Amino acid sequence: MWIPRTFRNEDLPELHSLIDANNFGMLISQADDEPLATHLPFMIDRDRGPFGTLIAHMARANPHWKSWDAATRVLTVFQGPHAYISPAWYENQETVPTWNYAVVHAYGTPTLIHDGSDLRPMVERLTRQHEGESTEWSLAQAEPVMESELKAIVGFEIPIDRLEGKYKFNQNRSREDQAGVVRNLTSSPHADERAVAAIMDANLSADGE
Repeated sequence: MWIPRTFRNEDLPELHSLIDANNFGMLISQADDEPLATHLPFMIDRDRGPFGTLIAHMARANPHWKSWDAATRVLTVFQGPHAYISPAWYENQETVPTWNYAVVHAYGTPTLIHDGSDLRPMVERLTRQHEGESTEWSLAQAEPVMESELKAIVGFEIPIDRLEGKYKFNQNRSREDQAGVVRNLTSSPHADERAVAAIMDANLSADGE
């Protein structure tokens, strides 16, 4: 990923937090000169390896994983908040529109997991992560079909050997221009745009300390 120095983010806890908050990632690899992509929910073990380890599973019927071997490298993309930025919000309006966004790219070599006794805790963990303390449904209710469902998936782990963060939030413009963007996005009806405003506002506050 091309990252101008101004937009490079190397704060490991911050990159991990973006993955946690936006864990539906896009897994990309290549086989026979053809790009392959699968969209999946991921978990991350932050302390396993220098950059953490990604954990996920996909349908066994999906041919994507069947193209992997011991040398296969994959890329997983996690998209954070993003927003269109109008020059009308700047003090200096002699410019063009742009797009602000946060994205994390994680690279590594996947290891496949087939054993149901290893897959079950992965599925249980992912379910707990998203169900939380909900009492409306529990994984125990799926027990009658659990064994057959586990046989229909393949798990994998990706020890991350390279992690890139691009946080493009008008850092190359004046504080006044950045503040104008914050003012206009803060009241947006779109959650992503309000999230961009919150990140930019925090950046301005940190720079002002």
